[in-house]
Amino acid sequence: MGKNYVFCRASLEKNQKDSLVFLGKVGLGISKNHLKEGSLETYDFVFLMLDKEDSFSGKVLTTPPQLGVVTRFKGLHKEAPAAYTKLLEFISANNLEITDFSREITLIDSGFTSDQNLYVTEIQIPVRQKNE
Repeated sequence: MGKNYVFCRASLEKNQKDSLVFLGKVGLGISKNHLKEGSLETYDFVFLMLDKEDSFSGKVLTTPPQLGVVTRFKGLHKEAPAAYTKLLEFISANNLEITDFSREITLIDSGFTSDQNLYVTEIQIPVRQKNE
């Protein structure tokens, strides 16, 4: 799950001449603390994932490769709280702890199909085994 992230829209507009934004690269995040509190209905930030070939001159957060739990579900962000709840239950039941913010990315939406039954969203939460 190691990636490069940009978090500020103003930075994107100022530092990037060509658009890097497309489906699967823009996502929403919930902070580690809010995940632990169960605050799953409000996002803390929007981010853009950069690929190696992307050129960006602003501030970038680089995360190392990390162990994580992942789920994909039919639907968009409004259906996400139920998926987060299942992930948090899995984390608790398997003696894991959250180490970083969530990454929620829509993989299929109206950019691909008008059939809302085919929309897919993915949630990733970085974790580690407790007592590591």
